[in-house]
Amino acid sequence: MDQPLNLLIVEDNEADATLVIRELRRTGLKPEWQRVDNEGDYLTLLHEDLDLVISDYDLPQFNGMRALELLKLRHREIPFILVSGTIGEDIAVEAMRRGATDYLLKGRLTRLGPAALQAVAEGQLRRERRLAEAALRASEERFRELAENINEVFWITDPAKERMLYISPAYERIWGRTCASLYERPQAWLEAIHPDDRVRVRSAMVTKQVEGRYDEEYRIIRSDGSERRIRDRAFAVRDATGAVLRVVGVAEDVTESRKLQEQFLRSQRLEAIGSLAGGIAHDLNNILTPIVTATELLAPRLTEARNQQLLNLIRNAADRGTRVVRQMMAYSRGIAGERAAVQCRDLVREMMTIMRETFPRDIKVETDLASDLRSVTGDATQLLQVLMNLCVNARDAMPRGGRLTLTASNVDLDEDAVAAQPGAQPGPYIRLTVADTGHGIPADHLERIFEPFYSTKPQAKGTGLGLSTALGIIRSHRGFITVASEPDRGTTFNVLLPAATGVSAPARVTSRTALPPSGRAETILFVDDEESIRFAIEVLLRQHGYEVEVASDGREALAAFDRLGDKVKLVLTDVMMPVMGGIDLIRHLRERNRDIPIIATSGMADNAAQTQLVEVGASGILPKPYSMEMLLETIHRRLNAPGKSASNL
Repeated sequence: MDQPLNLLIVEDNEADATLVIRELRRTGLKPEWQRVDNEGDYLTLLHEDLDLVISDYDLPQFNGMRALELLKLRHREIPFILVSGTIGEDIAVEAMRRGATDYLLKGRLTRLGPAALQAVAEGQLRRERRLAEAALRASEERFRELAENINEVFWITDPAKERMLYISPAYERIWGRTCASLYERPQAWLEAIHPDDRVRVRSAMVTKQVEGRYDEEYRIIRSDGSERRIRDRAFAVRDATGAVLRVVGVAEDVTESRKLQEQFLRSQRLEAIGSLAGGIAHDLNNILTPIVTATELLAPRLTEARNQQLLNLIRNAADRGTRVVRQMMAYSRGIAGERAAVQCRDLVREMMTIMRETFPRDIKVETDLASDLRSVTGDATQLLQVLMNLCVNARDAMPRGGRLTLTASNVDLDEDAVAAQPGAQPGPYIRLTVADTGHGIPADHLERIFEPFYSTKPQAKGTGLGLSTALGIIRSHRGFITVASEPDRGTTFNVLLPAATGVSAPARVTSRTALPPSGRAETILFVDDEESIRFAIEVLLRQHGYEVEVASDGREALAAFDRLGDKVKLVLTDVMMPVMGGIDLIRHLRERNRDIPIIATSGMADNAAQTQLVEVGASGILPKPYSMEMLLETIHRRLNAPGKSASNL
């Protein structure tokens, strides 16, 4: 089969050109050719797609050596054969030196066909090599562009010579050292690894890198002394015999992702603890409810001073337990807490009482409270928790004693004063200040002290949640916290809370002189799975003029309701019960009677539960433990306002 040949002939004699074509065809080539005899036409027809140029040595207006020169200047890979009738050996050698593929005498053209085939083959090889080299250069350029712009460190080593072959620029950003220093001293890589991790990583580099299973995580110490966490992976590149030529690896900075992972795991643990705390709170509220009720029932009977003192002791302990449980519920289940007018002077005084009872005697506590202190709108329990957290931190900062100062004052903040505080608005504020004379907070820690789980205390001394919790509470009250500290001179926290507009002071709780409201023999269906609660509440309600039908779960309650019919004027039910809980009970009761008052009581009524109770038809929600007055007033109000629903009581 004829082989096509794209040919350019440089020849002034058409007959000689014809001889060339005849010889080529005789050897199986099928030339597609053009002839030129001057430099201008030659340059016009010289292009990359040519397979071969055959040129006479000597032409009237042109010559073969010039044609060769122009060819090599433009298309180096096109083969060039020089033909002449009088060419000497010196000229032939010079032509070959300049890049000619072959030379022939016109009288011996029988060798032209094989010479042309060989020239074309060599030209194709040169062309392919050039393309391969260009592709390699492009590949190297793409590799370099990728390696030098990725966030990870790409590295290549020669393990046999312990030599660093390549290190990407990200090394300088992550390690804080120059690439040049690592090329000069490859062992600097290992020296930067944290001493506690170095032996393990050195062993893995010797064994796992060449085995193809190197995937190590370790810490490095940057040149500035800071610590970063690195994940380093590598594999070996081998030759045909299996010998390791080089090791290629990628190292990435995983410091931030590991922090987020640790915080996520801690959050999961905290969520689990919160669920456990919610269950404990429910049980404690059920325990406290009959205690609170029993002390109130016994108060009129035990009139001696000593007995009253003991009852007050029990009542105060139960009240304190109730506050602790509600606070635990607030943080474990997301209860927003009750917002009302709060006088910060009372918070400071209560905090003073706690500190006098629990803080070391070598810490001197002082206060400075403005006489005209404004009120704030908030949750007193949560705000007291903020003071508690700040004061405990101050105590821990003074292990050898010192002075802790609590101050409260009125301030008016303009737009400049609140500009740096997200969400804060100018206006009247209350400033609560907790200042200590302790060891202070280093400047490089100040920006992080409000981060969850961040703590400068030893692991056994703190959870890292105190300040983040305080900040969350204050932000939920539309306030903010500032801090100033100097090493060995102490720390000052300022809590800024918006003042309650139009309220000069919270309403004072007056002592109750009137007796709790009593019933007029109305029948109340009381449902609770705790026998002690059923007994205490039944006694309480009967003493105050009510008829009582008790049930231990929702199924018993429905049976009693169906049996008694319209005689039941109000249902008082627990929420969490076996067999049938309070939510299902309320739903069934509403199917039977749309207007009967239903009061739900719960030791675990978080926001979601409260919403669900209202949706199914609860007239009101009474959190456990409740006082006698609260229970009787709620029942009285609901009996006298039938059919009116409320989200809480």
